[in-house]
Amino acid sequence: MLTIDEVFSTRLETEKYLASVYSYIPDPLVCNGVNYTPLSDEADWVFNWPHQQINTGNWSPVNTPYNIWAKYYQGIRSASTLIHRVGECQECEDLNPGITVQYREEARVLRAFYYFLLIRQYGPVPLLPDEPLAIDAPLSEIQLPRNSYDECVDFIVSELDKAQAILPDKPTNTNDYGRATAGLASALKARVLLYAASPLWNGNSDYADFKNTDGKQLINQIYDENKWKKAAEAAKAIIDRMPDGLYKKNDASGNFDPYLSYQYVFLDRWNKEVIWGRPRTGDEVRWERCASPRQLNGYIGLSPSQQLVDEYEMANGLSPFAKESTTANPVINLASGYSETGFSETATKYTKAGIYNMYVGREPRFYATVGYNGMDWLYKGADGKTITRVELYSTGRDGYNGSNDHSTTGYTSVKLVHPDSDVKNSKHVLKSWIFFRLAEMYLNYAEALNEYDPTNTDIYKYINLVRERAGMPEIPSGLDQDELRQRIRHERRIELAFEEHRFWDVKRWKIAEETDAAPIYGMNVRAGTSFTDLSFYKRTVAESRVFEKKHLLWPIPQSEIERNINLVQNPGW
Repeated sequence: MLTIDEVFSTRLETEKYLASVYSYIPDPLVCNGVNYTPLSDEADWVFNWPHQQINTGNWSPVNTPYNIWAKYYQGIRSASTLIHRVGECQECEDLNPGITVQYREEARVLRAFYYFLLIRQYGPVPLLPDEPLAIDAPLSEIQLPRNSYDECVDFIVSELDKAQAILPDKPTNTNDYGRATAGLASALKARVLLYAASPLWNGNSDYADFKNTDGKQLINQIYDENKWKKAAEAAKAIIDRMPDGLYKKNDASGNFDPYLSYQYVFLDRWNKEVIWGRPRTGDEVRWERCASPRQLNGYIGLSPSQQLVDEYEMANGLSPFAKESTTANPVINLASGYSETGFSETATKYTKAGIYNMYVGREPRFYATVGYNGMDWLYKGADGKTITRVELYSTGRDGYNGSNDHSTTGYTSVKLVHPDSDVKNSKHVLKSWIFFRLAEMYLNYAEALNEYDPTNTDIYKYINLVRERAGMPEIPSGLDQDELRQRIRHERRIELAFEEHRFWDVKRWKIAEETDAAPIYGMNVRAGTSFTDLSFYKRTVAESRVFEKKHLLWPIPQSEIERNINLVQNPGW
């Protein structure tokens, strides 16, 4: 086996070590127990995977699904080792002067990213010494207490600032896609500061007793409006780096198409909106199979919720529902043109005749995200003419009665599914998972601005730029701060659906006790014998869920608590 000294004596082994630092990047497209979407009110999986333990409250410090504690501390240690040793690789420098500095800063950004993933899930964590501890270090050096949340944020931001000053702004060639850049450092900084400014971490009195054993306060107790300003400035910095704006796509006639623009921002790899993504996945076919109908050899296990379906506006920009509406008892906004009775008699731009009216006349992002009963599946065969109509009613070929693989809500996902992917014959189009894209930065900026400068017109500007790309009208002018806050939250829920934002957003806004304790609703998947059988189109509880205040944070694994006497457990656990 190679010694660590031998690793950094050759270019090949040094680059292999850097690749190992990258190997800790999560892979949400695999979806099998690592994607956070089914933990939110966006969707459910039909499969009996670890998410169900969390959704039903059946977890604890000794039985912890989605446990990432050890993994990312391993990644942090690997990154720190490279940061301190890569300069020893003379062969690297001889072949490419300055490359060891770039490798060092790439590892610095990745280390910051791994710390962010930890504090997002566990709250404040111990910050390790910059240089890795010796393997035989005494317990007094290893048993570190938790740093405060603000200390963690300050460290992450300072590391990203260092890297931004050295790394290239974006990849210089296709072989470098997926590498850490100054753009990634800037985008990560913006997200970290947005989270830090949010109610969960900014003067949260619920955590007044959250302290180390020596009494050190881990969550600040004084609200600081300036944190929102820092978050806004950081988001604007990455926006200014990308003056070309959001990705847009034209139809076959050369005209701007909002549906194609939203659909292909996730499919046209490394388009101008992408800031950073994962180039490949460990199992890049899994997401598409989880979404695709059984008729095409899919699992049809990714099930969007009725809550999400209800959130989409009509094409005219009006909400389908009145403010007092609930998922269980909808109150229809008659002015919107929405209907939950009958079936369409004519085809529209996005729907064929005979579709249940609930799905007719919705905004383009709905059709690029949610699959519904009676729709034509995206893949049209090698000849482009083979139509597969999705049958989600109970006796349908994709329905409840046919197999254990079925939608639990009567919906499936079409977002991140490529129209040219032949799932039935296992021929998939390569895609990447996008961790950071420009539209998120627009919404981050609008949210942060609204919290400290609600009269700033940039709030409207950047919300409306996101809506413009989606083919939607501008939001009304003259809204007050709370109305804008709700608009921004709504826009995030739609624009960023299934991108692992919703689950963390509701926590940092401190509304998860409302959203995640509610049952997941869908259509009545156990009923229906045809596309027009009304017994299917009834709002039905698909899954009852449990959420308690302690669930805002993951429990630290009990094994870690037992081996470190200075490590305090999260509140409630």
